[in-house]
Amino acid sequence: MFGLSSSSSYAVLALSSLAGEGENWILARDLAAAIEAPLPYLSKILHGLSGAGIVEAKRGYRGGFRLLRRADQLTVGEIVIAVEGPDFLEGCLLGKAECSDRRACPAHAFWGLERERIRSQLQRLTLVDVARFERAAGRGLKPVGRARPKPAASGARRR
Repeated sequence: MFGLSSSSSYAVLALSSLAGEGENWILARDLAAAIEAPLPYLSKILHGLSGAGIVEAKRGYRGGFRLLRRADQLTVGEIVIAVEGPDFLEGCLLGKAECSDRRACPAHAFWGLERERIRSQLQRLTLVDVARFERAAGRGLKPVGRARPKPAASGARRR
C-alpha cells in the first residue's frame, strides 16, 4: 500500500506537535517521546528540516526546535518535499525501470493522474489539520511543567 516514508511521517508528526508551541523551544527528545520515534533518527530529520528553513534549531541551554512559520501556512506537501526531495512520487508504480510515456506499463496512465491528485492534496493539507487530528486522538506533546515542592506549613516540624 502506498504511504509516506517513515522519515516523512515522523517529520509531519513532530512538526504537528510543534504547531501549538509558538515561540517555545522544544527538545528533540520530547518530540521523539511524543511521536514514539527513535531519537537519533528524528534528530537527523529535524536538522534536515532546519536546513530547509522549516524549523529553527538552537543548541544548548533552553535550546531545541520551533517552527519558523505558522502551522496554518505550512503544508504537508512542503514538509514531504523537504524530507524526500521534489521527485518523491516519480517513478513507475509497478517499479519498472523502463516505464515511460513511450513504453508505458499497465498502470502508467493511472499513476500519472493519481500522482497529481496526491501532490495536490498534500499541498492543501496544513500542519494545523494534522495537529488537530493528533490532539483529538490524545497524541502529541504533553505539558512538561515540573511540580514544585509545597512549602512546609508554618509551625510544622521538619524531620
